[in-house]
Amino acid sequence: MTKLTQTGFSALLAKEDPSVKAVLFYGQDEGLIEECRQKMTAAVVPDSKDPFRIVDMTQAQVRDDIALLYDEANAVSLAGGRRVIRFRGVDNNFASVMKEFLSDYKGDSLVVITGGNLTTKGALPQLFEKAANARVMACYPDEGGALKQFVLQTLQENGFDATPEALNFIADNLGADRMLSRSELSKLMAYMGRETHISAEDAMACVGNASALSVDQMVYALGNGNQKELHETLDRLYAEGELPITLLRAAANHFKRLHLVVGKTAQGTALDAAMRSLFPPVHFKRTDDFKRQTRLWALPKIGRALSLLAEAERECKRPGRPQELICARVFLQIAAQAKR
Repeated sequence: MTKLTQTGFSALLAKEDPSVKAVLFYGQDEGLIEECRQKMTAAVVPDSKDPFRIVDMTQAQVRDDIALLYDEANAVSLAGGRRVIRFRGVDNNFASVMKEFLSDYKGDSLVVITGGNLTTKGALPQLFEKAANARVMACYPDEGGALKQFVLQTLQENGFDATPEALNFIADNLGADRMLSRSELSKLMAYMGRETHISAEDAMACVGNASALSVDQMVYALGNGNQKELHETLDRLYAEGELPITLLRAAANHFKRLHLVVGKTAQGTALDAAMRSLFPPVHFKRTDDFKRQTRLWALPKIGRALSLLAEAERECKRPGRPQELICARVFLQIAAQAKR
């Protein structure tokens, strides 16, 4: 089977197959592609800095002179051992080079190729799927059960376990990129110190991208009426490339949550019980802020804020409108109402 699953890839790493002359990793998850590239290289050459057994080449180098690839593939390492020739960021034009190479190469070097912009129906992945002496693996973002399994396995390998709630939260906030996911999990494990049991509160305190944390900071500054913090956070989010409509919707979602809790307390439900009905739950570090805002914002005021946000979104969708200005203006208008 030339198409590799994660299980097949693990088997290839565990038992090197000299009949495999080339391996291709492609897809949307650049972090997973790079991780696979490093693991495949290490399975053949344990020393990642060995200049005699690892050679990095470019598609442009061999496009007009495939003899350069053959020269490297047929070269013998001074220290002995199989060599690895690597190509990064290739496209489907590389198919003609690899078709010739795979058809007649009889040496023992391994060619490792990565291409993030390739798709399953592209010429290069199709070539590798059909070649008996090649392997190909599609690398897509982890999601669903596979993502939870990745998180659980990574934590267990490092001596940690997590509650179901923590595992769900971590999985909901990871997955776009394998390298970033590993980085977030490393950060979480460092945060835990000697404690090995990860709770939902631990996960919420540590896991998540900087942009999401900044949006959270922005909506709470808005609800608290803190115009200085609101202005500073909004500038940072704009600089990071966040879209005004995305920020308007985040603010609207926050006020909808406030509306739900304030509405329940008006009907006699205890504040803590009303807040427990929210999903996802209020971050424990934001509990006091949220409670304070339930006192600052009565139902009519929340309704007006939601109307202003909806109107601002409609205004932003009109052609030629200054979206960042519209968003900033309505946020300052709402923040000014917080303490009235």
